[in-house]
Amino acid sequence: MLNPAGNIVTSDGRPDSTLTLMARTRIPFASVLLLCLAGILINAATVGRARITSNFHKYTDFRHFYAGAAIAGKGNLYDVDQVQATQRKLFGGPIPSLSLLTRLPFYYAFLSPLAALPFEVAQWVWLGGMALAIGIFACLRSGLGRGRTAIACCWSWPLLWSLPQGQDVALVLLLMGAGLWALYARKNWWLAGLLFSLCLIKFNLFLLCPLLIMGKLGRRKWRLVAGFLAGSACLAVISFLVSGSGWPPQYLSHIFNPVASPALEAMPNLHGLMVNLHGGRVVEFLFSLGVIGMVWWVVRHRPFGVAAAATILGSLLVSQHAYIHDCGILIPALLTLIRPASGEMVRLCALLLLLPMPYEFSFDRESGTVLTILLLVLMAAVTWASRSRRAPATARSEL
Repeated sequence: MLNPAGNIVTSDGRPDSTLTLMARTRIPFASVLLLCLAGILINAATVGRARITSNFHKYTDFRHFYAGAAIAGKGNLYDVDQVQATQRKLFGGPIPSLSLLTRLPFYYAFLSPLAALPFEVAQWVWLGGMALAIGIFACLRSGLGRGRTAIACCWSWPLLWSLPQGQDVALVLLLMGAGLWALYARKNWWLAGLLFSLCLIKFNLFLLCPLLIMGKLGRRKWRLVAGFLAGSACLAVISFLVSGSGWPPQYLSHIFNPVASPALEAMPNLHGLMVNLHGGRVVEFLFSLGVIGMVWWVVRHRPFGVAAAATILGSLLVSQHAYIHDCGILIPALLTLIRPASGEMVRLCALLLLLPMPYEFSFDRESGTVLTILLLVLMAAVTWASRSRRAPATARSEL
């Protein structure tokens, strides 16, 4: 970690020569390119050409965003009959699995310009935009972290799988990266909070962020919260302007509808684990309390970077709606936890989650059990490594 003077030290304050050497080691640009290319090719080979093309052309989730963009400002986003009528007009027939729009109204309003394009053109624009988002996310990382981040993104099976699937994980990753850039490069806490508020497009993946805010506000600035609340208020106003005053109960009925969360056994979270192990809601509740407790312990005992990593990890575990592609948001957290000061077990689990194997294994077996157990082990290892540490009042982020 960094002390207030900007020197790299161990957790007990002594100079850390290993981390200093690591921080000063630049990966040659040619090596970065080769490693990125290798990661892309390996991921593409494990997924398979047939699976990539069929998902992009036949089963893409972008149809959900495109239909919502077409309805935004013109009708009721959460009226199933209207959604299916729009799908008939756009795609030639209703798509039952995508008939429930599960994003907040402001997001569909932001996407509405895409509906002015033919579907095939809009789909390629979307794909290009997500690829660009990944590149910008890597560029936003400061200094020597850009090469490592680019390599991690190219080796991330869930992130690259999200592209032909038509998902927006790359956009969420960009918004997270932009918030961190505002926080540490620009020292603008209000702007960081404003950018983080845009992550509400997938709020289900950030459920434990209030713990991070409550645990660190004594050491941080209230401007972060002020920026987040200002951004959230603007997004709420846009949502009501787009969908009127009656959308909240309709939206809640959609997100709690079992149809909106198919294939529960494939989810890499506690909810999916309990489905596979027949654990029941009570056991899931107890496990969730345990994860929340571990996150709170890490938040209170570690610097902001590790605390944020644990918060993202815990949020994914307790989420009621998450799939393998959503694990792409773990990249910043895993890059933080893989550093030498984290401990051997933490580093090993983080390394495994940065590689394609556990995701491909889980995807082929249509089960998130292995992934969830690996995430739980990592969460427990981070908590154990935090048992005798205290977050210095002036500690800078390890991200």
